[in-house]
Amino acid sequence: MAREIVSDAEGPYVIDEDELEEHGGTIAICQCGLSGNKPYCDGSHQSCADEEEGVVYRYEDGERSEVGEL
Repeated sequence: MAREIVSDAEGPYVIDEDELEEHGGTIAICQCGLSGNKPYCDGSHQSCADEEEGVVYRYEDGERSEVGEL
């Protein structure tokens, strides 16, 4: 279950106390690379639940394709 991720971020995203308060003290950070609301999780990881182990995937415009194998 590997994904090719392209990002244009140039540094870390720092979460300050005000943001924690806005979100009720809990923030979920995207780890799958698919969120449209980065750095926050928006539930997009649900679309990769059936990925096969050892296969690398690319997601573009909501479509998944196999890139190769690990």
